[in-house]
Amino acid sequence: MPCRIIRTLSTDGYKSIGSFHSDNVEELMRLSDEDYIAPELPFEKGSVKIPTRSPVAAPFANSGRFSDSYSHLDRSQWSFLNHGAFGLATDVGLSRAHSWRMCLESQPLRYFDRYLLNHLAHSARSLVDFVATENKDKMRESIALMSNVTGGMNAVIGGHARFHGNSSKVFSFDINYGSNKKMCQTYHGQENAIEIPFEEDFLPLLRKIQSSSNEDNDYHLQATDVFLSAFDSTIQNLIRGGKHSKSSLAGSLLLLDHITSNTAIHTPIMSLAKYAKEEYGMIVAVDGAHSLLSLPLEMSNILSDGSDGQEGVDIYLTNCHKWFSSPRGAAALFCSNTTIQDSILRQPAVVSHGVNDGFLSRFLWDGCRDYSAELSLPAITDFWNATAISVVRKDTKQNLKEGIRILIQHWHPGVCSGGGDNADMASIEQNSAEAGLTLVPLQLHAPMMALVRLPDHLSGSAVANKSDRKTSTDAKRVQDYFYSCRVEVPVKCVRGVLYCRVSCHVYNR
Repeated sequence: MPCRIIRTLSTDGYKSIGSFHSDNVEELMRLSDEDYIAPELPFEKGSVKIPTRSPVAAPFANSGRFSDSYSHLDRSQWSFLNHGAFGLATDVGLSRAHSWRMCLESQPLRYFDRYLLNHLAHSARSLVDFVATENKDKMRESIALMSNVTGGMNAVIGGHARFHGNSSKVFSFDINYGSNKKMCQTYHGQENAIEIPFEEDFLPLLRKIQSSSNEDNDYHLQATDVFLSAFDSTIQNLIRGGKHSKSSLAGSLLLLDHITSNTAIHTPIMSLAKYAKEEYGMIVAVDGAHSLLSLPLEMSNILSDGSDGQEGVDIYLTNCHKWFSSPRGAAALFCSNTTIQDSILRQPAVVSHGVNDGFLSRFLWDGCRDYSAELSLPAITDFWNATAISVVRKDTKQNLKEGIRILIQHWHPGVCSGGGDNADMASIEQNSAEAGLTLVPLQLHAPMMALVRLPDHLSGSAVANKSDRKTSTDAKRVQDYFYSCRVEVPVKCVRGVLYCRVSCHVYNR
């Protein structure tokens, strides 16, 4: 017998990208806090245990309390001196992601057609609230969600090459993240991917920085001069070559790492961006893969919208799986300059249904896949907001310093001891880099990650003609040994010397 439809059919057409039965995500992002209604979860929310803080202000005082928020980590067999490489998801993030996966598998059509896009827009709003306390309306139109920074960087670098032409230039420091340098060469060609030499000649100058006021800002002002010297030296060499003039560099792309991966240096991005834009008319993009949660980001102050005289970077990308501790598969790109949104960022790395429907839409859907990591973001922002973020950052920084002190005491006894038997933190902060124990002064390292030199008989020498100058092969050999002892820590070779890159989150101890 034929099926009869007896209910009144909706006369509404599709509101969202493609043929999804969802609301228009661009309109959801434009709604004010007063008008926006968060979508209801299609499953039980579940309880979340917020760690209680210890009244004791001492290193690792709260590590055990936060360990319960990462209960799945195998501490019984492994020692972790490393958080930063691939991150670690919180229990609350894993739980929310698992609930979304079960929701997907129980009714896939409903999940993709009716739930997904509205909840992804909610995730984007939640992340904006986490990184912007000012000008939120503008910031909500400046965010794009994606699975990782690598995909975003492909869109940025590839888009720059497409829009400005294959002969356009892209500049990056040689201490920048390796895959980004390969993207530059792939999209712009070897000749137009200009690497700024820094490691051999300028990195040692950072080690020599001493603060007259013992304030972090004093260190960063001096570090800015070192970075600018390296940058200008490369530009002047290019101009002296005769093929380029200063004016021909306008529109070139400058890539910066907010926190460098191999060397764990906190780059002065705002000063470098200001100079590159004012002096050479460059576009500045920042890889902030390590920055979300570890640094107090205020995106409304970091981004430039292109207005005359406004300082800031043009494009900023960050991963959620590292210090923010989401499940892997969530990242964000921020750009508030609509001209750049509609030119360089006009085409995402994966083109799909939303490419012509707005900035968030063009990146939001990149095919039928598991979006649970991005959908878990609201639960994780709620978790971190409930823990007092500024105190979490303070604990993490304090834990890192104590970890560094312990390693220096055991690997370099008697150095930076302040005249006593044990390594002294004040002495380490003042003298560790000059003594060659850390790569740069701790004030220039990231607040949660630093490089500590291995013991003298293993570390090698930076002197170019010395036979004990180490290589990446030596670094791998030492790291493999640590792994055989069930210790996870990256070993880095920088200028012929071996260092452990120690990275610390609030749960490490």
